[in-house]
Amino acid sequence: MDIVHVAPTESVSEKLSVRHLTDRLGLTQMRANVFTLGEGSMTRHAHREQEELYVVLDGTAMMDVDEARYKLGERDALAVPPRAWHRLTNVGVGPLTFLVVAAPPTVGDAEMDAG
Repeated sequence: MDIVHVAPTESVSEKLSVRHLTDRLGLTQMRANVFTLGEGSMTRHAHREQEELYVVLDGTAMMDVDEARYKLGERDALAVPPRAWHRLTNVGVGPLTFLVVAAPPTVGDAEMDAG
């Protein structure tokens, strides 16, 4: 077993960075990533098979899941079922850092909202 520092280091966009944990930790039954999001939001998306667990580590987030809206503070968690459209938005001051764990670890499972 290895200990992995989880600070996001890989830039996805100018507002979003990620630390991929799945391979580094040898996970086979789940996918895990830590993200840091500046001002703004992630793309609205849904997963065909995966359920996801979002855990806010630092900051404040708003999570839209289908027609519902949830405010998440530090150390709050929310599960998103498969096929639910969702988007996470940074609504706090400063960056938002959060952990996402998903199972099964299906590659290419996400469908992005074109609108």
